[in-house]
Amino acid sequence: MDNPLTKQEQDKYESMWNVPSYRHTSPGFLQTETFLKFFEKLILAGDSIIDFGCGSGFTTLPFLEKGLNVHLIDIATNALADKIAALTLLASDRVQFTHACLWDLPDDIPSADWCYCMDVLEHIPTEKVDDVLNHISKRTRKGGALQVFLEDEPFGNLIGETLHLTIKPLPWWTDKIKTYFDISDVVTIVPDIRYTFYVTSKTGAALGSSS
Repeated sequence: MDNPLTKQEQDKYESMWNVPSYRHTSPGFLQTETFLKFFEKLILAGDSIIDFGCGSGFTTLPFLEKGLNVHLIDIATNALADKIAALTLLASDRVQFTHACLWDLPDDIPSADWCYCMDVLEHIPTEKVDDVLNHISKRTRKGGALQVFLEDEPFGNLIGETLHLTIKPLPWWTDKIKTYFDISDVVTIVPDIRYTFYVTSKTGAALGSSS
């Protein structure tokens, strides 16, 4: 990662993941059950899913139980929990991890049936949000979930950094996301603070064949 901005963000998050308390919660893991229920008639055993900005990667466990093949992507090399890192070795046919920046994803990262990106987009520099959404949409065949946080949060103070670089109101996020996806629903997780967008690919072909 030679780009100065990318290297800066990688260093920030590798420092952050070295703080034990940062690992105590996983917004993505907490929403997996709701995600799987929302798309339960469309998610098939053997489908693939990419967790963009996976962090600790604990989403892997319920996704595997559902029969999904999981691709984890994060900018920090040290983000994965030990048990998830072990799965990338012990079950490499179903779980893989790519160290990459979401606004500069390698071309060889293949598309998947589903995308999952929870409490990540607000961490992206504002000028890179469109690039990230474009990369995610191009790699999503069916649909997925995108969760956004509308306020700053204090964890960055532990390392003297700001983590939420794009703090915008819900209509701003709605306009951004609908440029790249069809929005099926917007669910309030915490009023005025956290929302989940359930989205489908704009092509709609895969979804139509599953209904």
